[in-house]
Amino acid sequence: MSYYIVQNQGGVLPLKFPFSVPITGNLTLGLSGSCWSFLPAAICGVAVYLDDQHLGDVPQFFNNANQHLALPTFFFPIKLGPGQHTITLRGITDTTRTDQNDYFSLWIVD
Repeated sequence: MSYYIVQNQGGVLPLKFPFSVPITGNLTLGLSGSCWSFLPAAICGVAVYLDDQHLGDVPQFFNNANQHLALPTFFFPIKLGPGQHTITLRGITDTTRTDQNDYFSLWIVD
């Protein structure tokens, strides 16, 4: 079964998504999204945090400046306890940009 945390939510990084799901234990967090770089030949991407713990980065190389690109869909192993949690998305470099034209989806798979 899968549980959406957020679906096609646009905006400027950093973004925070509080959530709770009716399951606990060892699970998988999925992320899809997009971003852009204001410089050519740059690495950009999103860092993913669960309850302020860094899960990992989703990088992308940008040949062109000012062009939105989809990030690779990425999956993170997580362990959830009961209660409220927060996913935070941040840029991994100073050249990472997002705006109202960039969308993020997050979901949990048990």
